[in-house]
Amino acid sequence: LNILCDGGWLPEEQLAELKDSIRRKLLPRSIAKGIGKDLEIQYRYSRSPKQIMHWIKYVTKASFRDITWDEPLANALYGFHNGCFAGTWDGSPKWKLTGTDKKFNALLKVREGIHPVSGKPIKWNKEPIPWALVEAQNPVDIGSGYYLLPPIRPPPSGRRQPTNLIELPDGDYRKHTNTVR
Repeated sequence: LNILCDGGWLPEEQLAELKDSIRRKLLPRSIAKGIGKDLEIQYRYSRSPKQIMHWIKYVTKASFRDITWDEPLANALYGFHNGCFAGTWDGSPKWKLTGTDKKFNALLKVREGIHPVSGKPIKWNKEPIPWALVEAQNPVDIGSGYYLLPPIRPPPSGRRQPTNLIELPDGDYRKHTNTVR
C-alpha cells in the first residue's frame, strides 16, 4: 500500500508514534503475531518537484512480480496506472512543474508531434532503428526515451566529378569508339 500526502519532515520520535498508530489500525497485534509478520512502513520526504513526480508515477503503476501466478491478469495490468485521492484542495498550489528546463520544453513539443528545433510536424516511422546506429550519431537525451539527433549534413553543392577522369582531345590516339579493333 502506497500513500502520498502533503506534509513535512517529521522528527524520529513523532514518526515512530505515527508508524505504530498506522500499524495498529491496519493490522491488529493478534493477527500480526499469528502470521509472524508486521507491517513495514517506509517514510520519505522531498521538496523536489521531480522527485515528487517520480513517486507519483511509481505509486500509481501496477506491480506484478510473479507473472506465472496469473498471466492474463499480468498482461492486463501491463502499463496500467491507477490513482485516487480523498478530499479537495482549495489552497494555492504547493508546487508545480515549471517549463524552464530545456529538455522538458523539447519533450512537450515532441509529444505534440512537433520537431523541437525546426518546429515542423514530425513524420513518425514505425520501423525500429538499431540502437548502434542512433548511438553513433551522438544523440542528446530529451527524456522519456526520445533522443535529438544532430542535423543531417546537406549534400555537396554543385556537381562533383572524379578528378581522375578527363576529356581527351579529338586527335588523341587513346580516344576511340567502343568498337572492337
